[in-house]
Amino acid sequence: MKLFLGICNSQHHVPSKFFWSFIHIRNPYPVTAYRSGHPWDVVRNNRIIANFLKSDCDVMIKMDIDQEYPPDFLEKLVPLVEQHKVVGPLIYDRHEVNGYMPLLFESYNGLILKKMDISQMSGVVNVPFPHTNLLYHREVLEKIPMPWYEAYQRADGLERENHVDLDFISKIHKAGYDTYVDLDTVVGHMEVRFQYGDN
Repeated sequence: MKLFLGICNSQHHVPSKFFWSFIHIRNPYPVTAYRSGHPWDVVRNNRIIANFLKSDCDVMIKMDIDQEYPPDFLEKLVPLVEQHKVVGPLIYDRHEVNGYMPLLFESYNGLILKKMDISQMSGVVNVPFPHTNLLYHREVLEKIPMPWYEAYQRADGLERENHVDLDFISKIHKAGYDTYVDLDTVVGHMEVRFQYGDN
């Protein structure tokens, strides 16, 4: 099993929390790492997938530099990819007024989301709309035509009309795959503020 780590990083450096969590991830697999540094998230994500499909890797793993990863991240999730094809960790969003929110949704309609209640759940569960920082088996991404991520604007040009991550998840479902999350593998977002002119 060969892994392709697609890291979203449009800055010229990474936070120390990401760095130290990243280098402590235990990994018995061969790895190709790719940094996608375009400032626009849609382009960054599409470049990761395009370069993965050009590689000889079996599994693509999408990661963000504003997240902190546990040491057993790959040990727990890579074995699940063969069975589930698309699987990832439980990712908590950045701090909100009422605390950190798990990025798991039951439904998605335009920009209207319904949160998923996981209070009585554990282990690997089918989540209709998780965060897209997941592990993807090659066969899944080969079945989705490009562009994988797309953004649409409202007619007035003031806001996005769609949620690019959840539209991408919808394409996975249309290709015949479910999306799974291991609730026992937790990744947290952190507040990251880069100053202009940082190198």
